[in-house]
Amino acid sequence: MKVRTKLHGEIPVLTVSGDMMNDARSGEIHTSIKDLIKNNHNKVVIDLGKVAWLASVGLGAILASYTSLKNAGGELKLARSARKIRSVLIFAQLTKIIKDYDTVEQAIASF
Repeated sequence: MKVRTKLHGEIPVLTVSGDMMNDARSGEIHTSIKDLIKNNHNKVVIDLGKVAWLASVGLGAILASYTSLKNAGGELKLARSARKIRSVLIFAQLTKIIKDYDTVEQAIASF
């Protein structure tokens, strides 16, 4: 799994690629989010378009990131989830608290 951060205007987008997330590297997402919060970025999009699989550890990292951003007065949006990834998010009921958009641009515009 790889995590890359890029600013789109004022909004950071974390692009995650690979299998998400069956190992200790899953914490990279939450670490990246905490670093962004320290740098006064509290509205973040996680781009899941290059994620092949989402396991429970990955769900935990997304939820921890959401909680950290919410506690900082911010928001987390997801974007480009493949159908099987979106199914996992729906099954875990994360889509009730974190919106998932078809494109990064839609997610950014939703702020």
